[in-house]
Amino acid sequence: MIEPSNTLKQFLSYSFAEVDNIKQDFLKKGYRIIDLGVGDPSDPMYEGIVEGLKKGAEKHVRSGYPPYDGREELKYAISEWLKRRFKIDVDYKKQIVVTSGSKEAIFHFPLAFLNQGDRVLIPSIGYPPYKSGTIFANGIPIYYHIKEQNHFLPDLNEVEDLMKKYKPKIMWINYPNNPTTVIARREFYTELVEISKKYNVIVASDEAYIDIYEKEVPSSILEASNDWSNIVAFHSLSKRNNATGLRVAFVVGGEEIIKYFIALKTQIDSGVANVLQEAAIYAFKDDSHVEYMRKVYSRRRAMLKEALENKGIKCYSEATIYIWAMVDDSIEFAKRLLNLDEKNKIGINVTPGKFLALNEDLEANKFVRFALVANDAYIKLASEIIKEKL
Repeated sequence: MIEPSNTLKQFLSYSFAEVDNIKQDFLKKGYRIIDLGVGDPSDPMYEGIVEGLKKGAEKHVRSGYPPYDGREELKYAISEWLKRRFKIDVDYKKQIVVTSGSKEAIFHFPLAFLNQGDRVLIPSIGYPPYKSGTIFANGIPIYYHIKEQNHFLPDLNEVEDLMKKYKPKIMWINYPNNPTTVIARREFYTELVEISKKYNVIVASDEAYIDIYEKEVPSSILEASNDWSNIVAFHSLSKRNNATGLRVAFVVGGEEIIKYFIALKTQIDSGVANVLQEAAIYAFKDDSHVEYMRKVYSRRRAMLKEALENKGIKCYSEATIYIWAMVDDSIEFAKRLLNLDEKNKIGINVTPGKFLALNEDLEANKFVRFALVANDAYIKLASEIIKEKL
């Protein structure tokens, strides 16, 4: 009998199964489900990327292996975008590495820096690869709280206490935050970087949603200090350009951090396909599509948020492609939405906050996450059903 590893066994159970099974039952009954669960944009990919794919296919007729760290033309385009967006200068030859999506990069990153039993600070609510990547690298997750009372930001006193006690190698942060949507300001990053330098901790900042915001323009951790020796940021085309299927991202940070991460990548993959990198160059040269998508998400956010608040539901939606809505019980609320319009056989699928808790964080069960990924017509329909039926 074939057995999976003990490490993999920890991740075989599917926490979404309970709600997913109910969703499948309603689909079998002929229900139309408005899917606001997974953060996978349904809007078309930026047309410049499509053009880049065509030209890339012509240019790279003989494909060949791409460079492990990414094509210089793409890394230069990324550095120019970083300069436009954050007013920072980057040595694109030494401080940037192109990756096959940010999920892959986040999962593999700990392998470059952890020895068995090393600790990693991870948010109590958030993206699962922070935890799974740590465990597969034989590390031990140590959780810090992100609570509503602190506007879903880490309590830096708690963080410093954990750094003193556990001597972690890495700390994961994610702002604008999935799922809570909140933004971290530059002053927060500056203080966090100062604390982490004191304890020799790498701060790994997942900034996948940094270009999707409502009013306040989010800062990057890269703006917090001129010394990036313990700073690294993860960026992606997935959300900013509706390119989740393209699997192109990049990591930028301190020269030594990037050097060791590239060394790891040489043992794992053979780089991102040249054709995809050619398309990514087009994406990072043009900001107009991102501006357009911000308006699209703002429109959807306003419709759905108004409907929820009309029912007395408190909502957070400062940035990202989500609304983080407060409810009594996330799983029961999600089940109720799936059968909300029984007469017309229309349901709404959302993500229970309980499933986004990386440890036993009970506060997560008081929220559900709505992903603003359906088109405007479906968001409008969902909003009307919530107003009428909830």
